[in-house]
Amino acid sequence: MNILFLSTIFPDALHPARGTFNFELCTALKRAGVDVKVICPQAWPEVFSSQTGGKSAQPTDGLKRSGLKVSYPTYWYPPKIARSSYGGFYSWSIGKSVKEALNDWQPDLVLSYWAHPDGYAGLKLAEQYNVPSAVLVGGSDVLLLPNSPSRKKQVVRVVTESDVVLTVSEGLARKVEELGAAPERVVPLFQGVDASRFRPGDRATARQWLGMDPKRPLLIWVGRMHPVKNLDLLIEAAEIRANRGDDFLLCLLGDGPERERIAKLIRDKGLDDMVSFVGAVGHEELPTWYQTADAVLLSSHSEGLPNVLREALACGTPFVSTDVGSISEISHPSYSELTPAGDANAFAAAIDTVLNGEHQALAAQATVRTWDDMAADLLDIAAALREPSAPATTEKNAN
Repeated sequence: MNILFLSTIFPDALHPARGTFNFELCTALKRAGVDVKVICPQAWPEVFSSQTGGKSAQPTDGLKRSGLKVSYPTYWYPPKIARSSYGGFYSWSIGKSVKEALNDWQPDLVLSYWAHPDGYAGLKLAEQYNVPSAVLVGGSDVLLLPNSPSRKKQVVRVVTESDVVLTVSEGLARKVEELGAAPERVVPLFQGVDASRFRPGDRATARQWLGMDPKRPLLIWVGRMHPVKNLDLLIEAAEIRANRGDDFLLCLLGDGPERERIAKLIRDKGLDDMVSFVGAVGHEELPTWYQTADAVLLSSHSEGLPNVLREALACGTPFVSTDVGSISEISHPSYSELTPAGDANAFAAAIDTVLNGEHQALAAQATVRTWDDMAADLLDIAAALREPSAPATTEKNAN
């Protein structure tokens, strides 16, 4: 089977931690015998402000080793205006890459990650080449984008016209149906982890490798520093714990538009000794960080079902998270704590519960699914799409 994968959210040499979940899925599909070609458009402001100096992005070392075929065309669009037309700009921007990829190759499925603009471009390509289209939604694309009437129209068009809409959780499946997608075309397709890499390890050894104090409680946050991640809540909870004399280290793994503001907030609150910016961490180093931590924290206003929490559990590390999106689908009181969004006192108390309870020992017993599981399910769905009389839906295990 041949699959053309479209997404702006995919790793490159300058952003090795971006969209690693998409890389893992494509790699698992390749292991299953699928010929996968990836087109990952790069937003033009990022291209011209990065170290590439206006040149196209380059694959990571991991991508080179994987053998995946990836192209990085520049994604041209007018900034902050005409956003309902971004799908059209996206399609035009990838035209040359599509022509090169399909020169002597025909996809059996066009798979896009993110409903708009990626899903729009994928839908148009599938129609052009008369093959099925699938869009994989991840969260904000169907939870937040529809808040804009013009963007909602485009998102609705993608989820109602695609042959199948894949969601990373049951909650997102219901949301997509609320947007008008036919239930028989909506299929939960839960993400996985690389069990050969994300697995429990010796905490003392991991801390020694990272140069961390073996006795000081270590909390980590992993993600992109964007307003929706509500890092203010995280810092407020850290301040609550610091003011009452608790000793700990909170490491922020990631980067993004909120970094400078959050750095100032930390300085203003005098938390420099307790909150540390690590920056973006490559996927190959993440397991060591999970193995080192006493808990992984997530303080978002909105989420789908972030894979960072599955990765943490695979490494035997409990988590504390706001109860948003579909996180409750993989949560259990034995290895996690959920709190109301925006409640810093409850979040601080939940951290106490995890650090003082049996969560760490029980987290190692949590069952997680692999990327190979996800790839196998996707191929079953793709096969059903090629046989119109067969139902596309199939029951999956969230964990």
